[in-house]
Amino acid sequence: MEGQIVQQRSSYRQGLVLGLTMAEIMILLVFCLLIAMATFLKREESKRVAAEQELRQERREIAQARSVLAELKPSAALGEKLQTWSGLSDPQAIDRYWRELVDARTVVGEIEKSGMSVKEFRDTLATVAALRANGIDADKAIRNAQLVAAIERAMTKPGQPPAPTQAILDTIDRGVNGPGPAGHQWPPIIRMSEADGYFFRTRSAELSPAFRDTLLNVTPREILDYIRKYDVDVIEVVGHTDERPLLARQFSNLDRDLSFVLKNNADVASLIPADNAGLGLARAVSVVSVLRLSPLLANYKIIPLSGAQLVNTDETLALDGSAEDIQQRRRIEIRLRKSVPHEPAIPSDPAIDSFPRSIMTTPR
Repeated sequence: MEGQIVQQRSSYRQGLVLGLTMAEIMILLVFCLLIAMATFLKREESKRVAAEQELRQERREIAQARSVLAELKPSAALGEKLQTWSGLSDPQAIDRYWRELVDARTVVGEIEKSGMSVKEFRDTLATVAALRANGIDADKAIRNAQLVAAIERAMTKPGQPPAPTQAILDTIDRGVNGPGPAGHQWPPIIRMSEADGYFFRTRSAELSPAFRDTLLNVTPREILDYIRKYDVDVIEVVGHTDERPLLARQFSNLDRDLSFVLKNNADVASLIPADNAGLGLARAVSVVSVLRLSPLLANYKIIPLSGAQLVNTDETLALDGSAEDIQQRRRIEIRLRKSVPHEPAIPSDPAIDSFPRSIMTTPR
């Protein structure tokens, strides 16, 4: 029996490897294979996750690329148009051209905000270019225009038409050249006496044909020249007589008929003065009624006055009482002056308002 037992142990030991049976070794191998497979699967899972992340990143990049491409398509078309419009091929030159277009658009926007249309702006630029081509400084021209407008506003009286251009130019000329010689520079008196051939009918206000023709065709131009030169706007026509008394008359119709003659609604021959004061006024009215027919003097004030027999030709009072026939004293004097500003708060002095702002000269 001992021999059998020993033999059995020996046969049992023949199926062991490193102390393990074949079944145990197989189980161990399977376990190792499982561990290897798990490791492999883990590594593959990591690769899969990384691949998925790369795929998502690539998809995002593709989407971004498509968006950029969509944005670049109009830009590419714009670039082609810019290249065509500008005739340029250098990218930097095209970029400068684009920037200039953007700046120009900004300027146009500012111009439109100011209320000026693009056409008006182009016309203004063309005018400035024409001025420069003729050697005229545009800024100086604008200042001169503003100066002329200011002078026109200052010279234009309320309710009257704008001052004539020539009067404005004369005013500017006086301002540029200064006041001239020392002392007051008043317009000269235009004297028209019987001694110079300017006749009325005896003791009447009727004009001779030659006198009337002069008042219609010559005197208005002479007056207008003085108006432009001295910047005046009031024409005073003063009738003077000598000291010979009129024939005794019971009545005078000057109070009633003077305005009708001034408006040329009645003949001057209808006036009946009763004294030299009335005769001087009637003759002044006769002259004014003719001057008012001239379109050259339509925008100016024409006032008839009477000096009667009281003023000598040298501007002194006639106090001697000499009843002589003196043709030089039977005269019309036309005096020019500036309007007196109307100030309602300060009562005016008629004596001052009617004082002639002129100096005597020999008649023309």
